[in-house]
Amino acid sequence: KVALITGGGAGLGRGMAERFCAEGASVAILEIKPDITHDFEQRATERGFEALGIVGDVTDPDSARDAVAQCTARWGRLDTLVNNAGVTGSSHADLVDLDLSDWNRVLEVNLTGALICTQHAAPAMRAAGGGSIINMTSISARTTYPSRGAYSVSKAALESLTLQSSVELAKWNIRVNSMSLGWFRTALNEDTYQIPGELAKRNLTVPIGRIGTLEDCANLAVFLAGDESTYLTGESIELDGGLIAAALKSTGLLARIRPAT
Repeated sequence: KVALITGGGAGLGRGMAERFCAEGASVAILEIKPDITHDFEQRATERGFEALGIVGDVTDPDSARDAVAQCTARWGRLDTLVNNAGVTGSSHADLVDLDLSDWNRVLEVNLTGALICTQHAAPAMRAAGGGSIINMTSISARTTYPSRGAYSVSKAALESLTLQSSVELAKWNIRVNSMSLGWFRTALNEDTYQIPGELAKRNLTVPIGRIGTLEDCANLAVFLAGDESTYLTGESIELDGGLIAAALKSTGLLARIRPAT
């Protein structure tokens, strides 16, 4: 299969890209940072993998169009799109104090960028007989993060986009699903994990007993991209070690202990 992964130069995106290569896929990444884009292509090629690093911005339709064109020109098809590129925002303000430029940027990358890439990838997948689109969302779509409202809203909207596009693209045999991630340590949140005791604290909140790893993320992505999931579409799969399930139960328990007055 041929896969295009946005934001595939580092973190979870890099982990998925390397795993897809190891599974035998031809992999292109669309990444805004030239240095890590070239690093991925060089390292993957040296290991004998079919890999392509493309510098571009998911919010730019020309970048998305060019990335898809490069995939089809080199490998003749496109089977998988992973909409992984995302930002959390530069502001740590509550919504009432949030600068609109920060709000717009988060939604532009996390939501509109996914739409743009889907618009350009879907026709190529149709020509290939079908495919799989994977949107990277977060449990924050169902919860809240203090002073990160734009991020939570963007991920909730991306899950809605997953539902809408799964229905519209089904006629082309294109499946669309979301991976809703819980606690994972990436470059986007490394500053949080630098707080003394933060990792241990988060591990304790997860019923499985630990936060997620790159391998956990890649395992699910490979499944959703592969032929074993051809009847699965329109789903948002929580990859969180049971975090949301435990939180829901805890909320119910808290309500009984401290009833509303």
